[in-house]
Amino acid sequence: MGRKSINTQVTSSNPMHFKTSEKELKYNIAYEKSLSLWSVPYTTMYVPTRFGRTHVISCGPDDGEPLILLHAMGFSSTIWFPNIEPLATKYKVYAIDFIGDLNKSAPSMLPANREECGEWLDEVLNRLGIDACIMGGISYGGFLALNYSIYATSRVKKLFLLSPASTFVPLHNQFIYRIIAMNAIPVKWSVHHFIKWLSKHKLNKALVDQFHAAFRYGSLSLRVPPSVYSDDELKKLVMPVLLLLGDQEVISDVNLAYTRATQLSKNILAEIIPGTGHLLNLENPDYVNMKINEFLHYG
Repeated sequence: MGRKSINTQVTSSNPMHFKTSEKELKYNIAYEKSLSLWSVPYTTMYVPTRFGRTHVISCGPDDGEPLILLHAMGFSSTIWFPNIEPLATKYKVYAIDFIGDLNKSAPSMLPANREECGEWLDEVLNRLGIDACIMGGISYGGFLALNYSIYATSRVKKLFLLSPASTFVPLHNQFIYRIIAMNAIPVKWSVHHFIKWLSKHKLNKALVDQFHAAFRYGSLSLRVPPSVYSDDELKKLVMPVLLLLGDQEVISDVNLAYTRATQLSKNILAEIIPGTGHLLNLENPDYVNMKINEFLHYG
């Protein structure tokens, strides 16, 4: 009993996110419950960078083409559980907990701008021995994936984006107000209310519980908010790009995003999926998996 008391009172191993080891432990338990949803064998590792230790989940054949996944803010890499099996059949997948978000990565300093976000991910890929890869991201992870595709164009062979936060169009003020309010009062009812607004579908309980645990026990420390890329920046995307959006999107104007993306570049293949909101990989995983598979094989 004495040993347990000591462990739960000391500073956590991830102090920028969790003030005590007890809070860190409670979050990690919720994280592991979500990770248990993955239907394929996986390994986890920490990759050192100048920004801190980056937590990575890897799976798939060792000789498979590298594929990088970047998650939605607050959810961590476990959000990919409905999509991981078809991806890991062929590709060597690395799902990365990005530095500064509430996950298992432990930052020592935070990327302060888009360029430093690119530098951080560049370091991770270098440590993993990856020269070039396919990259995919959802929500804030989509924003980061596109950012890296502009930062290191030659290293990204194909890019798929699911409901990228901002990126093509500004965020609605309502979304900003709601996430600030939820972060300020992270009790269960406010977190669940936010999730129900974000997605009209009932989401997996373990994943929602992990999202709640992140804001209840942790402190969000991201310094780079999602923003809109200029035409000149987006024209640097020379690789094939798949953009999937939900017709019930609430964080921004989905029709305007679709129009801007498709008019800006012939490299961008975009589709609005009926009956889905912001977290479309969780809401209609079968269709999303089919579209990603088609894009990776034929796009």
